[in-house]
Amino acid sequence: MADQPESQEEASFPETPPGTEWQEIPPALPALGILAGLSDQSLVTLAPYGRYQQLPAGTMLITEGEPQDCFYVVVSGRLDISAFVAGKNVPLSIAEAGECLGEVSVLDPGSASANVQVREDAVLWSMNLENLRVYLSEHIGGGGALLMGMAQCLSRRIRQANLLISRHHTVPVEPLPRGQSRAITAENTPVNLGFFDRLKKSMAGEKKVKIPTEIKL
Repeated sequence: MADQPESQEEASFPETPPGTEWQEIPPALPALGILAGLSDQSLVTLAPYGRYQQLPAGTMLITEGEPQDCFYVVVSGRLDISAFVAGKNVPLSIAEAGECLGEVSVLDPGSASANVQVREDAVLWSMNLENLRVYLSEHIGGGGALLMGMAQCLSRRIRQANLLISRHHTVPVEPLPRGQSRAITAENTPVNLGFFDRLKKSMAGEKKVKIPTEIKL
């Protein structure tokens, strides 16, 4: 056998060209909550229409009363939802992976009617109204599943609102015929108030706030 060389030349690799460094791939959108009805391929297709954000605990994501022009999907982490009622910041719910935030202001533009603060380090994905419209026009199947998920999310919040109202001993008035709005607290409430605004008036003790039982998208 031929003698092995005393030393072997070390393998050399070309340097990484500038601008091509490795980048962390964002986590996939979760098939949970409003996205539960989307296929794996639809989730991959949807992601580029929005953007990812990584937020540490304590970050204020949405402030009550300020303009809101996009909705968020919680990819990971937990967030607190609260609102000011009679001068106090009242907890409303906790958003976890798969939950949607801010969709009301996107479907019906206006200011935020609740506060959202990061409780545990979170990764969020957001989309504005313009990109939502583009996605719906270019991907009918996935868009239909996304809108259905939003409707289900809003339905859950109506149930939560009813529970909160019952805990505050608010007495509803007589129900109206099916297909019409149900008056469940507060008097002289402007028709352009958001959902949480109406809920807050209810919790503050006003009378005859009307909350629609039908969700129109």
